[in-house]
Amino acid sequence: MNNGNTKFIIGGGISGLIYGFYNRDFQIISPDIGGKLKNSYLTSTILLHDTPETKRLLQDLNIDPEPKAQVMRYFYQDKLQENIPANLKELMVAKKLTPWEDLNKLNFDFKITDTTLSTDDVYIPIFKIPLDKVIKALAKEVKIVKDKVVRITENEIITEKGRYRYTDLISTIPAPVFWKIYGRERNLKSLPETFVLAKSNPVEKTSLYWDLVYFLDKKVPYTRVNRYSNDSYLYEFTGELNKTQIKKLLPKAEILNVYTDRYGIVITDLNNIPPPNVRFVGRFATWNHTCKVQDVIKDSIARYDFLSIWNKQKEFNANFFDFNVRDIELQQKLTKEFVLHIEDEAHELLREVNWKMGQYKHIEVDRGRLLEEWIDVFKYWLGLGNVWGFTLEDFVNEFWRKSLIVDERFKQYFKDNDKKVDDKSSG
Repeated sequence: MNNGNTKFIIGGGISGLIYGFYNRDFQIISPDIGGKLKNSYLTSTILLHDTPETKRLLQDLNIDPEPKAQVMRYFYQDKLQENIPANLKELMVAKKLTPWEDLNKLNFDFKITDTTLSTDDVYIPIFKIPLDKVIKALAKEVKIVKDKVVRITENEIITEKGRYRYTDLISTIPAPVFWKIYGRERNLKSLPETFVLAKSNPVEKTSLYWDLVYFLDKKVPYTRVNRYSNDSYLYEFTGELNKTQIKKLLPKAEILNVYTDRYGIVITDLNNIPPPNVRFVGRFATWNHTCKVQDVIKDSIARYDFLSIWNKQKEFNANFFDFNVRDIELQQKLTKEFVLHIEDEAHELLREVNWKMGQYKHIEVDRGRLLEEWIDVFKYWLGLGNVWGFTLEDFVNEFWRKSLIVDERFKQYFKDNDKKVDDKSSG
């Protein structure tokens, strides 16, 4: 059923649509378009930040960007505040990570080191564009198979209506869902989040303008409220609620809509690494709560495929030797030169860290310098493959062949050690 296509995107939300828009050789498989944003009132929860990436997306869609400042406030001690100190932002994050029914147990004895659920500025530069407009524009430009994925193997996607062999797969669906249908369930942490659209202003009698308010007081069961329209507001609760509970918590409100996102609050796990031939794109696929729309755009536009990196280095190395000429003597000489350069650059990298025993002068590690030196090593390493005419296919095939050998050795090592322990126990 592939019709010649072997590149697919799983998920028809905004991440999948953006990736499909910039990579037309990929086809989306999804039962619907828009993901949770097909509920239009949830679009206020995602901001189009004023960044070069977002600006380019809007321009590519022929949508005029309308700059605006999203005004954020904080409600604390029964009062709307323009801003709060850093220690209170820690309280805000602690509350965000606590289910609404447990807020009375919330204590502030522990230290929150990651406050990236918030921002330092209360005036957030954004583009005021209806997200449903962006989604409709994207949907017109991508190839979509309306079907539900029920299983993914190492080379095949199985849906309710068919089967598709793939060479490249982009997953934008929540990581726990992906791993379940891939047959390798993983314990990735998250908290459900319930969104309640209601006609009830949470902050009355204030001269301060706001688009978004974080509520820090424990007695207030919701964590955040977005202004959806002139008379309706989107309340966000950590945890699940039923209609009776919502009515009890918002007794004076006219409830318009309710939506519970099972994976609403992602607890970042950087060990969520995709399997071979699969890439994760977007917050819920990467399981990284810091991922925003502009990051998805960057991932979709940037040439992350190794072929472009391979060819770029080959193009540069063509300044020094002719790839059409097979000269074994020259190749051996260049191998020596490249290995020495790799060794020299590796020592440059080593000098960026405190590695000497008894080092009397401590240096502060600079990640930027480390990255630069690492890339220098990598470029010479890549050039070594160019010298011998290795192709990207050679590299990929040998990498996976060698990986299988290493994996088997690793498993055998633990198997042998376990056997030794058992032998000692029985002896």
